[in-house]
Amino acid sequence: MRRIMMFIVVIVLAAGAPSAYKRWQAHARENPPALEVVSNGAVQSLDDGLYAYKGIDTQHGPQCVEYAERFYTTLYPKTFPYHNSGPGAYDIWEGIAEQKDVGGWASHRQYFVAYENGTTVPQADDMLLYDRTRGSGWGHIAIIAEVHPDAVVILEQNSGHDTRKVLPLVENRIVDRGVQGVIRLKQNDH
Repeated sequence: MRRIMMFIVVIVLAAGAPSAYKRWQAHARENPPALEVVSNGAVQSLDDGLYAYKGIDTQHGPQCVEYAERFYTTLYPKTFPYHNSGPGAYDIWEGIAEQKDVGGWASHRQYFVAYENGTTVPQADDMLLYDRTRGSGWGHIAIIAEVHPDAVVILEQNSGHDTRKVLPLVENRIVDRGVQGVIRLKQNDH
């Protein structure tokens, strides 16, 4: 009797294993293990989950676009539409990559080039754009601060308490849910 019960238990477990494995794979894709890299010194740790890159601090509270706007209007004046980048972060992708007339991009897109995720090696100072599956339909934006052989370090706002993240980089592809691509200043495109 025990052998029969044990056999039934093994059969039930074996029958459920493929779906459990698929759930585990999906979870692993959505939640890759945390990576850590040895910083090249470009990012300075402040306090309470805040960081600075090239003297531009991240903040708790403001929207993600505010950090990108502050970064570009400070370091690259007149390239980023000041207080008029569009209703949401994804509008920046639409304004540059898709040539749509959103926000102030009609008069600023000539300074930038857009690359779909995986089509170019990311560079420091690139904007990392997420599609509308992030940010409650508005998309999301971050600044790439460091590029390592197998990871990128991004700084962002309005996406959790810690404003620094390390994302896996596999064959030029940044691995994170909803990554659309990078937008780069043409003057930095090399």
